[in-house]
Amino acid sequence: MDLRFTAEQDAFRRELQAWFEANRPTAPLDPPYSETGLAQHMEWERRLHAAGYAAPGWPAEVGGLGADAWHQMIYDEEYARFELPERLNKMGLVHGGPTVLAHGTEEQQRRWLPDLLSCERIWCQGFSEPEAGSDLANLRTTARVEGDTLVVNGQKTWTSQGTIAHTMFALVRTDPEAPKHRGLSFVILDLDSPGVEVRPLVQLHGNAGFAEVFFTDVEVPLENVVGPLNDGWRVAQTSLQLERGTGRGTHTRLRMAVEHLTEDVRKLAADDAGALQRLGALRAWTYAYEQATFASTDRIAREVPDDSFSSIIKLRWAEIQTAIHEENLAVLGPAAEIPDWIGDEGELRGMRRTYWHGRAGEIYAGSTEIQRNIVAERLLGLPREPRP
Repeated sequence: MDLRFTAEQDAFRRELQAWFEANRPTAPLDPPYSETGLAQHMEWERRLHAAGYAAPGWPAEVGGLGADAWHQMIYDEEYARFELPERLNKMGLVHGGPTVLAHGTEEQQRRWLPDLLSCERIWCQGFSEPEAGSDLANLRTTARVEGDTLVVNGQKTWTSQGTIAHTMFALVRTDPEAPKHRGLSFVILDLDSPGVEVRPLVQLHGNAGFAEVFFTDVEVPLENVVGPLNDGWRVAQTSLQLERGTGRGTHTRLRMAVEHLTEDVRKLAADDAGALQRLGALRAWTYAYEQATFASTDRIAREVPDDSFSSIIKLRWAEIQTAIHEENLAVLGPAAEIPDWIGDEGELRGMRRTYWHGRAGEIYAGSTEIQRNIVAERLLGLPREPRP
């Protein structure tokens, strides 16, 4: 689309650029899964919050700027372009908080969102389970109603930020007799509640970025259910669409990654016709993804229903990202094995880590296969293939 920003939007971009330039960390922050790293990230989050830049698109009543979709996209672009730290409370800021804004009561919003925005309470997402990964509706964590309380039993896994989180937004089954996609409820629960056990999952790079979370007769106030009881699948669609859709500057990061790849191709593979052809295709796909981001932002600004558009966005982003990393490895050859640096605790940070994290993008937030099914069935109206 032919995109022209207004004078006011350009002024907002310049304001952001000036603030980011003056306030960004002078060195990379440690991962937030150590005391030192967590303190570093908290300091950055406090700085953002004090300046009003914690979540520009959130309403002013809960600490945002009340910015529209275009201003939020400009913020995401500049945050990515300055290569600023990954947000400590990303699961709450991108998924959980906006879901509460869309479906929660005013009392729930006042109770939860200010502390989320200030990072006084870090949120995590309780969707995936050992028997329910991409098939989310197959979850088995139960919550029975006892008076004005839910009693939760079950397990969540691959919980991002789980080792440092205080609060979880989760899907639980509140009506075991209902069909698979019904009888679910979207609930907010405290991880310091009796009966909650958090077990860190240490990854290959040495950090416990994930956790398993176990619930044994955990009591949660019934008033913590967001939206109607047993209507959690509908509520969760807001979170899933936000997780799969545009935002967080992904189009900017892809463009920057292609520019870095272009430099490497010029230095190391300038005579390789195949590498040049693949680079040209990646540049075209990245441009197309950027245009899709603008189109998605326009749809959000005009409050157009999602209609599975977020699944298309997520599918293409994951495929483009994987292709960029694969071409990087091919062009760099043995040099790709050399880490950028090795942290104090020996964790590897380099091209291989980036590659494997990129490949995970085809699994999290709904696998590539699931996104293709959604597009085929919901957008194209194709029939399901009968099971044998």
